[in-house]
Amino acid sequence: MKPGKLFSVMCLAMYLLISVGVAAQNSRGSLTGTVKDSSGGRVASAKVTVASVGSSLVRTATSDSRGEFRLDDLLPDAYTVTVNAPGLAEVKSDVTIAISSVRDVTVTMKPVAVTQTVSVTGETSSITTQQMDPTTAIHQGVVKPQDIRNLPLAHRTFANLAFLVPGTEPVEPSDPTKARIMAVS
Repeated sequence: MKPGKLFSVMCLAMYLLISVGVAAQNSRGSLTGTVKDSSGGRVASAKVTVASVGSSLVRTATSDSRGEFRLDDLLPDAYTVTVNAPGLAEVKSDVTIAISSVRDVTVTMKPVAVTQTVSVTGETSSITTQQMDPTTAIHQGVVKPQDIRNLPLAHRTFANLAFLVPGTEPVEPSDPTKARIMAVS
């Protein structure tokens, strides 16, 4: 072969080798993963959203019946991965996708915390809400019919109701022959 032709053939061969090597490199990456619940079971139909931190790129996928998902052709960047599934708490994670790489993640989702609110309404007893007047030695109290109906009273006696009024106390009877009579002061 002539030296000029040999040089042309060698240049062509090197060009082909370089172009094959360049074509084999992919400037994008992929994200694959598995979505599990806290007991280790696979979560099907979970919505996976991948949002680029450095741009407005957002991609979504849904996990298959085995709880697996895959997103291809992602530009190299930092991403926030958000996973949602009915009855499970949302999970967020940050991942970085590199050139020509496949990043594999496992997402473990926990049950949604149950919140419950209990509202209690009712009337307070009129006995406990009356104000005492500290400027006088005389204290009064009114026991209303609702109090008589609603308060648990031993033996349902007047004295038991009277002792509920603030400032009252039992007094020994002045007549010792009347031991069963109780006075309220």
